[in-house]
Amino acid sequence: MTLYIVRYSEIGLKGDKERKRMENILIKNISSYYRIKGWNASCRIMSGHILVEAENDDPLRYIMGIKSYSPTKRFRFETLDDLKEIAVGLYNEKVKGKTFGVRCNRIGTHGFTSLDVEKGVGDALYGVSAGVNLKNPDVWIHVDIVGKDAFFYDTVISGPGGLPLGSEGRYLALVSGGIDSPVATWAIMKRGSPSDILFCSLSYPVDLVPFVDVVSRLIERWAPYRKPRIYVADCRPLIRTMVVEGKTRYSNVTFKRIIYKLAESIVLKQGYNGIVTGESLGQVSSQTAENLRAIESGIDVPVLRPLIGMDKDEVVEIARSIGTFPTRNMGEFCSLFASHPIIRSRPEDIDEDMKHIDMNEIENSVRIFDIDDLRGMINDDFELKGSVPSDAVIIDLRPKSMYQKDHVQNSVNMTIGQALQIDDRNKTYVIYCSMGLQSAYVASVLRNHGVNAFYTTYKGIKRRNSEKETDGTADINEPAK
Repeated sequence: MTLYIVRYSEIGLKGDKERKRMENILIKNISSYYRIKGWNASCRIMSGHILVEAENDDPLRYIMGIKSYSPTKRFRFETLDDLKEIAVGLYNEKVKGKTFGVRCNRIGTHGFTSLDVEKGVGDALYGVSAGVNLKNPDVWIHVDIVGKDAFFYDTVISGPGGLPLGSEGRYLALVSGGIDSPVATWAIMKRGSPSDILFCSLSYPVDLVPFVDVVSRLIERWAPYRKPRIYVADCRPLIRTMVVEGKTRYSNVTFKRIIYKLAESIVLKQGYNGIVTGESLGQVSSQTAENLRAIESGIDVPVLRPLIGMDKDEVVEIARSIGTFPTRNMGEFCSLFASHPIIRSRPEDIDEDMKHIDMNEIENSVRIFDIDDLRGMINDDFELKGSVPSDAVIIDLRPKSMYQKDHVQNSVNMTIGQALQIDDRNKTYVIYCSMGLQSAYVASVLRNHGVNAFYTTYKGIKRRNSEKETDGTADINEPAK
């Protein structure tokens, strides 16, 4: 077992009552994380420090509210000479031939100052070292003194910072299987707010696969002790209304308003404090200033956008660092709803579109799960895993201009509406599009109607054809004559 000294930042700025509340939440979260992972640990507060004795430090890297921590050794002492002797025993070999510095923090009444400790320990080790360097030494020696206890350490490991999860109110986060929304959810969690999740499925249950993958990684690393409630809405009917029947003019923006209205209804019923989204100003067509205003018009609960001022590169960097960068990409919803996305709309434009939307149907489709439930029900059987069956009918959902430029031999170019009319249960259909979202949607609908359909991407089917060619088998990717 190793002793760790854990530090927080903002908690220390709170009043006594609030600080104690947050310290207790942080200790509870630390204990819960270790317990869930099956590791032994004990923790307690000691004069503004949290002491954790544990088998390892893995949880401390990921618990919100921890600014930094250090593996430390604790000693009882009486005099300054005792501290010098302890330091020599611990660090004489470590500083040999290296530069070093000493920093002391002290709580309590002693017959010496913190500067006395720094000078005394420095003098005791100076003879074997390469000298003192207080700007960038090879070794920093830290001495934290609390009463008659001295904690020595030479390593400081950063935690995520922020506030303990559960110290602030709950929010409902709109999360997809993409890059931005999991980062936004993480950012709100870092500020102490537990976030339950709303996922709007456009190709149910196919798009649950990337969603569950990303959310699982977010939860297992950052909050295994506080798993969220997950609301899943089957939004496939919207595609028929908005794309096949063409009843809406501003589909990429209207779809976002629909999600907001759905989230608003859940927030009001369940008592959340607001909605969290992963929108960043101007990043995509639905996130222009005008469109964000149109989307949020008529929404009567707070909408938080933690990423609003971030560049995409910044968000990607955070996603990689926190472990939520997606391993697969099925594309954005706008690839379904508009070939020429609207970049400027007015609230009244979206209000008019909303007259064609049956919100009751969408609200009634919502089901509640926890992440373990979803792991057990995800279905990736719709995705084409092997080679294309020789008797398969191949459907290309890309725009006609892209189809004419290059396509799989013997494939048929169709719109989504045309593909949804397929009803022959005696054939196998392989459907592809650019990113996979459109083909996954069509395959999921056809499967519900008993049609044997698989989805893939254009790159995916090209890659499989190349593999077949390498194996010496027939190539179905030869351009049509």
